[in-house]
Amino acid sequence: MKKIIFTKFSNDRADCFSIRTDIWQDGTGERTVQKIPMHPDAKKHLEDLLRWEESLDKIYDGTGYVMVPGKKLDNGGVELAYIQGETLEEKLDGLLEKGQQEQAADELRAFIETVRKPAEGTPFVMTEQFEAVFGKVDLPEGLESMEVTDIDLICSNVILGDPVTVIDHEWCFDFPVPVSYLVYRILHYYIHTKTDRKVLEEFDLFSWAGIGAEEIGIYESMEQSFQRYINHPHVPLHEVFEGTAAGRLPLEEMIQRERYHVSNETLQVFYDRGAGYSAEDSYRVAMEEGVVQAEILIPEGVQGIRLDPGMEPGICRLEKLHFVCGGGRELPARFVANGQRAEADTVYFLEDDPQLIITEIEKGAVRLLVSLRIYQGDPFVMEKLSEKTRRLAVVREKYRRQIRDMENTKAWKAYRAYRRLVERKR
Repeated sequence: MKKIIFTKFSNDRADCFSIRTDIWQDGTGERTVQKIPMHPDAKKHLEDLLRWEESLDKIYDGTGYVMVPGKKLDNGGVELAYIQGETLEEKLDGLLEKGQQEQAADELRAFIETVRKPAEGTPFVMTEQFEAVFGKVDLPEGLESMEVTDIDLICSNVILGDPVTVIDHEWCFDFPVPVSYLVYRILHYYIHTKTDRKVLEEFDLFSWAGIGAEEIGIYESMEQSFQRYINHPHVPLHEVFEGTAAGRLPLEEMIQRERYHVSNETLQVFYDRGAGYSAEDSYRVAMEEGVVQAEILIPEGVQGIRLDPGMEPGICRLEKLHFVCGGGRELPARFVANGQRAEADTVYFLEDDPQLIITEIEKGAVRLLVSLRIYQGDPFVMEKLSEKTRRLAVVREKYRRQIRDMENTKAWKAYRAYRRLVERKR
């Protein structure tokens, strides 16, 4: 007898992409995966999976890569084989745990070379279909593309073996998409989604793949447009929490707790386009154990950027806050904060909702590099630390005044004149 052992609803998407994924297991332990439409409009999206399977198998024929096989169900869904084995993501993580960073980088390079090879010699051409999904972007010349592109061919969707199996090809497009965007997603969703993987940044894999700083900014914009395309007109639940007024829902207290939890584990990025900051013009970046390493796109017309690292008082250590301008040139960003600057790179936040505010955007800046760690602390402890900091600042200022007063005395001026005379004679 078959039974469902796992279910995942993807019904926060647009109706045409709203589906449910079930894993079934029979009495012998054999498993299958079923994807079921949760809206009539989603049937075509699932029917296309079988078409993509056929197209991609042809594209990657001879590479050792195959798509997970599937068949159509009577209810408009599809059934896919359940493939077990180690993913490429798991293999890379294992290499990093053993300190084999160079081998991990080599594995990533080999994977990228394989998945982008079919695009060689086929120039990318901008189309209306592309702009509808990925937005109107100014892409560089000389990009290549494939007949069908699976933009979700990332490390977590690749099961190693003979052959190597791609287990999820739901997000495919049969209009030209730059293969370098697929490469960007492979590197971004592996390296930038877990702190332990940051060690691979030293190998500069984006540059190796021919993706420069400005191109990364363009692909970030494409990624945001793609996510909006998937979800439109629905709003993710955490964004509902942001915009829900008090008393509108009977579960208000639970929502507020969830809102605080979501806010406290993310860095919220606000844009000021001339009308101030608002939640409607913001998005969130995950914080892992208080650590943020992010590249913030700076769209045209942005006059200021506000960064809110969590919700609680704490100490924020800034490792990097730099603008990236044309040609990859980096310049430090000046900022103000609603806390106390202890050092050039340290801010004490005594109140809830810490904020770092950049009021001047460097001319020509396309991205903001952010690397910080926030140590959340008890408000009482933070106040005591702040009092100590203020006392030390008072003492430092007292000695500075004494030195200035001493330097203005006749004796000190005479001494300086004497020292200059001695130095000249030497």
